Amino acid sequence: MNRCLPPAVLTALFVLVACNPPPYPAWSATNDAELVSQVVVSDAKLQDVVRIGRILATRTQPDNNLRLVVPVRNIDDEPIRILAQFSFLNAQKEPLLDDTNRQVQILPPGGTVNLECISRSAQAADWTLRLSWDK
Repeated sequence: MNRCLPPAVLTALFVLVACNPPPYPAWSATNDAELVSQVVVSDAKLQDVVRIGRILATRTQPDNNLRLVVPVRNIDDEPIRILAQFSFLNAQKEPLLDDTNRQVQILPPGGTVNLECISRSAQAADWTLRLSWDK
């Protein structure tokens, strides 16, 4: 029994995977095979040069807002300028209209920046961090 796929099917699968539209999930700094779904990047080239470290998510006292610290590492040998924007969601994954402004971050070659944000509402249960090039 032949278990190999025909070349035409393999080519079609490659094209489908390679042509996914943005945004792209970011890669983890600890395991390049692991995606960080809450951090998305706008461009495949940006996905190639940033990695996400261990995310810290805590609740503030006494207001119970969600506090995030997301380490973003530049694995390229050149400095990069990115824009970062946090958005908070409730437990039903609905937007809370609690988005930060897009903030410029400069990451040196091999450097890491900790992006930090606190929600304005205790209803924040989930979040998304969007990264894009600063052009």
